[in-house]
Amino acid sequence: MSGSSPPPDNSLAVEQQREQAAREKEERDAAAAAQHKTELATLRGNARTAAGGDVRNYFTSQGLDPSGYGGSIDAQLNNILNSISPTEENPGAAFSGAGQTIWDTLQTGARAKAQKDINQYFAPNFETSKAPTTLDDPYWKGYAEEQYSDADAIIRNMLDRGVLTTSGYGAAKADLDKQRSGVNTRLDLVGNDLIGKEQGTLSGIANKARQTASNLQLGTDFDPGQYKTEADTEFTNFLNTLGDKIRAGAPGQLFTTAGLAAIGGAGQGAGNTAFNPAAASGVSTDDTTDDKNKTQSTNPNTIF
Repeated sequence: MSGSSPPPDNSLAVEQQREQAAREKEERDAAAAAQHKTELATLRGNARTAAGGDVRNYFTSQGLDPSGYGGSIDAQLNNILNSISPTEENPGAAFSGAGQTIWDTLQTGARAKAQKDINQYFAPNFETSKAPTTLDDPYWKGYAEEQYSDADAIIRNMLDRGVLTTSGYGAAKADLDKQRSGVNTRLDLVGNDLIGKEQGTLSGIANKARQTASNLQLGTDFDPGQYKTEADTEFTNFLNTLGDKIRAGAPGQLFTTAGLAAIGGAGQGAGNTAFNPAAASGVSTDDTTDDKNKTQSTNPNTIF
């Protein structure tokens, strides 16, 4: 009686079957992953397309033709698309509110540009550069010199008529010279007050331009040049009237001439022609008998 045969060795076949099954599973998984990747890519593309329509509809609802902003809209939508992970299962969520977001971004950019354009015309503190406190100097100095000349003409007239001697005239003129500082200070204060108000007006124009730029609505035209023109016109008018306003702000005789005749007379000293109040008043006298009854002449222009 013979012994039983050992069972056949099927391990190789079993291993081959296992490996085959593993390969098939890998192939199925890879195909499924590829299919899912394609599906996700399609979802992303569809989300991008849908967002494009939504954003354009949003712009239309705001009263703007989206075709005028097509390049900017597409660029921002593509940036959103590129930020979405390829494995994102819900890519449409990334485009939620894209219309408002893109609108706000473009409007912020338009406002920033408008502010930049404004700053080209109205740099910080431009009003103090355009209207410095020294701007009024030629105007009030000219007026002060006119006033000084008028006052000097009075005492020079006394000198010419012999009311004052040269030394008396010098004493009176010295008093006028002492008054210069006070007159200059008064006129400078008037001018500085006018300049301060003009600076405020110019600053107001610049602030109005900046306020308009900061509240600019997307699609609204903005011309910074109109504010520059307004400021230039205002400043030109200010310059054209500055001299008159300084004169109006400090009207009348700035130099005190009352008493200059007395000061000059006192300054003549002993031995000089005595001070004659009648002559200082413009009254001329003649001691000759024939002219005794001549009418006294009075200078209507003198204040003494």
